[in-house]
Amino acid sequence: MKKFVVVMISAIVLFVFLMLNYLVWDKEKLQNQRESDKIEQDWLRGQNRILTATVDELEEENKKLEKEITSQKKEISDLEEKLRDARQKEADYLQEKQKQKEALDTFKSIMKDDVKLIAQKWFSSITQKAYKDSFALLDEDFTLWGKSFEEKEYIDLISKIDSISLAEESDSSQESVFTVLPGGEPDVVQASLLVNAYIEEDAHKILPHIVNGNNTLEVGFVYDKDKESWVILYVMTKE
Repeated sequence: MKKFVVVMISAIVLFVFLMLNYLVWDKEKLQNQRESDKIEQDWLRGQNRILTATVDELEEENKKLEKEITSQKKEISDLEEKLRDARQKEADYLQEKQKQKEALDTFKSIMKDDVKLIAQKWFSSITQKAYKDSFALLDEDFTLWGKSFEEKEYIDLISKIDSISLAEESDSSQESVFTVLPGGEPDVVQASLLVNAYIEEDAHKILPHIVNGNNTLEVGFVYDKDKESWVILYVMTKE
């Protein structure tokens, strides 16, 4: 009986010892778990702060980008508006220029009879050998086939022409033997003339631009304020 009691007491003591040991171990485990959880929570808080800061930075960058996009859209809109204005101004300018050109061409066509008369006087003076009179009908910057001449040089050259005059209307298939050309310099009336010309036999080398018979010339006229008359600025052969 004593042995049984001793065994039972020993068993109870062992059980209590085991229970106390388990409780101590469980307490340590719980403590370690709490510490581990605390470390994990601290890490998670740190990660959350990093993520929050990153999100804030991204939101700030996004706001900057939105501002830049808005600014660029405004700049593009302003540039488009300026481009539209420039195109409209260009269109208005071209339209005004076209109107001026049309008005100028109309004015030049009105001057047709005046400049035609000057051309006829010039031809007549040359045909009648009145070379000084023909020279008086020329502008001071006059050129003949692209060359300038002093009065003596001019007379020596022009005297090789036996006769020159506007062709008869019946001699030409053109609409007119004297046609004012559109465009050109504003102060110059340009005209295409069909003329009958005859030169001396030995003059072909010094007058290669003229053939006996019909010739098409382009003549430019300018108004001389001092003479109060139109004068001839240039004469050239028209191909």
